[in-house]
Amino acid sequence: MSELKLAAETREGIGSSVAGRLRRQGKVPAVLYGEFKKPFHIALDEHDLTLGLREHYSIVNLTIDGKSHRCIVRDVQYHPVTGRILHVDFMGIKANQAVEMEVPVVFEGKPEGVKNGGIFDEIKHAVDILVMPRNIPDVIRVNVEKLDIGDALRLKDLQTDAYEILGDPEDVICRVAAPHGIEEEPTAEELEEEESAEPEVISKGKEKEEEEA
Repeated sequence: MSELKLAAETREGIGSSVAGRLRRQGKVPAVLYGEFKKPFHIALDEHDLTLGLREHYSIVNLTIDGKSHRCIVRDVQYHPVTGRILHVDFMGIKANQAVEMEVPVVFEGKPEGVKNGGIFDEIKHAVDILVMPRNIPDVIRVNVEKLDIGDALRLKDLQTDAYEILGDPEDVICRVAAPHGIEEEPTAEELEEEESAEPEVISKGKEKEEEEA
């Protein structure tokens, strides 16, 4: 777990005109939410913030008017054309309170299926977790070397004692697909479903024969 240290200053006023003036001065408007009487409306140096957010820091240590606040980045708004940061929402955290947050997923290794001609498909690039601040990971690293053609990893495969993976456990995060034009072999689960469905089809056929008789 790493921390990004940033200095911020309180700002007077809110709204588009104030935000525009701050951006012209090379600053980014932001808000720090938490268990305060009211949110902190702050401004940060755009250059320092941009460089910091390029790295995967799990916690941000904000110094506002000489006082330190540990928090996480809750939301970042970017300009649709230039990509510049327009606004940031921070959420204050407590050492003894779990926090829900999004963490990037990094896939490591070359899947066995890719070596055999398959195509690796990265479906999720980040996942939501519920975690205590002391266990917040910078990224979640997933080794995919053993995946063969037709194999997939799901959210349930990422579960660990350090944090709780949120979402549908069956959601696929990555898979190795067969090359185009080649049909994938059915998985064991699909074969079981087909076998369990066969008797039902036969019984319906028998019922129709009995009715016709």
